[in-house]
Amino acid sequence: MIVPAINNKQLVSMKRILILSVLVFAFLIPVVAQEKEEKIKELEELEQQTEKTTPPDTVIAAPEDTLAVIMAEDEEVAVVVSEEKGDTSRVKIGEIVTIEDTGEETVIRIGKKAVKILEDDNDTGITREEEEDYEGVRYTGQTRRDFDGHLGGLELGFNGYSTGRWMQNETPLENYLDLNTAKSTNFNIVSPPVSLGFTRHFGLVTALGVNFNNYRFDGNVTLVVNDDGIIAPVSPADPIRFEKSKLATVYGFVPVMLELHIPVNHSGTINLGAGVIGAVKLGSHTKVVYYDDGKQKDKNHDDFNLNVLRYGVTARAGYEMIQVYGTFYLSPMFEDNRGPELYPFEIGLALTIND
Repeated sequence: MIVPAINNKQLVSMKRILILSVLVFAFLIPVVAQEKEEKIKELEELEQQTEKTTPPDTVIAAPEDTLAVIMAEDEEVAVVVSEEKGDTSRVKIGEIVTIEDTGEETVIRIGKKAVKILEDDNDTGITREEEEDYEGVRYTGQTRRDFDGHLGGLELGFNGYSTGRWMQNETPLENYLDLNTAKSTNFNIVSPPVSLGFTRHFGLVTALGVNFNNYRFDGNVTLVVNDDGIIAPVSPADPIRFEKSKLATVYGFVPVMLELHIPVNHSGTINLGAGVIGAVKLGSHTKVVYYDDGKQKDKNHDDFNLNVLRYGVTARAGYEMIQVYGTFYLSPMFEDNRGPELYPFEIGLALTIND
């Protein structure tokens, strides 16, 4: 084997590389050592911090087969309790989940829902149940969130009034307030309701609404307040006849109702509601249309001795979004001794849009 000769120039280069390598290695040793020391220090600090923030009783085994799992100091996440009474074994996890096993059946409850598993020699059956409460657990707010009243939306129907005693005026009243029932309409706009459920299918519901009533007179008359401050009829001079004559009122109202939901084949509910209603007058006017050298329209804004406040009873029934409603006011339409004793009522269809 022949070893090639190394000249002086190559020897000098090798010495330089060797010296440079030693210097680099000498520099890296303390750097690596420092990094290792820093890593160890970080791990120690993390360990100390963990010991401070994590309590020693993160998992506690207590007597009577009770296990408490705690995620942070003084913050209990779940408590698992296992007990046996006779032939029944029960495991309870927190306040919501309970598992009971009697050997013949196993019941798993999660909240208000329950699954029952029945076993015999030949078959296994599974049924679902729902309970209002169990084991003394009260589900605050659960049924109230499930209950939604059927009140908000649009309502369209007919209005009229029933006759009480008539005032004795100098002007004969006769039947001047007879209505054209088919053209005496009412229209209501009702806000989304506020519901308070006592159970899932029974609760209290209220809302705000605006009520528009049109009382279309059947005769050739309109209403005015005479010099004595009493409602009186006025007819046009011959040969003019009113083609249209009505009294229009606008009321803001607040109903408060109890409502019952009756489930039907798991596809919907029949809704029954009844309660009271109060209203405040926002405006009123009369309007007549007649022909005298062309078509004429006269509108007269006045209070017409209408009661500013009124109250009554209201009820409704329907299926899901479609309701039939009726309202009867127990307070008279006009102020005492300043108009005939009449009691307004309304009946119609409602489309609830709050579902």
